Amino acid sequence: GQHDPLDGYITALQLKTTENAQAEQTAKSNLDDVVAGCATMIRQGEWATSDPLGLGGLLTDAWRIYQLIQLGARPEASLLERLLDGAASGLRYYAGSDELRRPAEYRLAFRELGLAIGLSALERLRQATEQETPRTPSSLRLRAQLQQLMRYLPMREEIEAFWRDPSNRQGDTWREHRDINDVMLATSLVPDGSLMLSRPENETPVD
Repeated sequence: GQHDPLDGYITALQLKTTENAQAEQTAKSNLDDVVAGCATMIRQGEWATSDPLGLGGLLTDAWRIYQLIQLGARPEASLLERLLDGAASGLRYYAGSDELRRPAEYRLAFRELGLAIGLSALERLRQATEQETPRTPSSLRLRAQLQQLMRYLPMREEIEAFWRDPSNRQGDTWREHRDINDVMLATSLVPDGSLMLSRPENETPVD
């Protein structure tokens, strides 16, 4: 759906940003067309979804965009705030549903853990915006969005606690997707390796 070109855009932007930082060390490749093509597809994108994996993806993408801005990237105008709006809309619906109160056999761990990872990204985004730098995208609206989203952070611990319980990992829905479930649970418990963008060796952190 709409999240596929979004992921393509952010990934291409990340590659282009890294390329620019390492221009003296590597052969130049032209990613401008890829970035521009994906940008065209996402300008009218509707991001709201009730799927927990999709919601986690939106929050993770918002954090990736923030980090890329810190590295000097210039993403589509207001994209960060649009992603957070979509996440907020979907989280309101999801939090009001009974999905997290269902027995394990009616739940898909990897999709819920995707949300837990996204909530980890949200927490890092909030902390980062409190430490203003010359490249920090900061506005009253962004701060209000993050404040609104903070109410959903407890869902991360709830999801992790449920799937850390060995008794909830005995059913068919866990075993049928065991490989991805194991990876997603490990990532949720130790998320920095997935969430933190590596800085190029010659990139100086922004003060």
